[in-house]
Amino acid sequence: MFNKIKNTAIRNIVYAAIIIVGGFALFNIAFLLAAIIANGINLLLHLRSDFQLPTIYSILFFLLLLLVASYFIFRSKLDDLIKATFLTMPLMSLMIAIGVLLYEQPEYMPISIGAFIIAALSGFFYIKKMPWMYYFAELYVAALALFIVLAGIDI
Repeated sequence: MFNKIKNTAIRNIVYAAIIIVGGFALFNIAFLLAAIIANGINLLLHLRSDFQLPTIYSILFFLLLLLVASYFIFRSKLDDLIKATFLTMPLMSLMIAIGVLLYEQPEYMPISIGAFIIAALSGFFYIKKMPWMYYFAELYVAALALFIVLAGIDI
């Protein structure tokens, strides 16, 4: 759709803006979906007994759903811009899950694990010779997740 923009610099700026805005919208959808899953599971369990499922199981179930959705999205013939924009959602969800699970640990723990994941993903992109949009989406998520940790923002 935006391939008709002849000026490469302007086209790349438009692509970056789409990834940022689309990623932000997808973050909000992901967090709503995670809340619906966690509350829905606990509501169903509470109807049968007074049992409350630990949060980690809801997080893992949500990440598993994202993993399955990601598999189908990345195996599809969708445009790389759409795939790179979608990448922001599971990647940010993973970063937030790491932050939630390591909340009581020193800040360097989630930052170190997040940095390892980002580095491994960058290596994968490099080996697969992926377009720049994937790197940009990854950098956007990494910068935003690092800001959340360093600013002490609670999710």
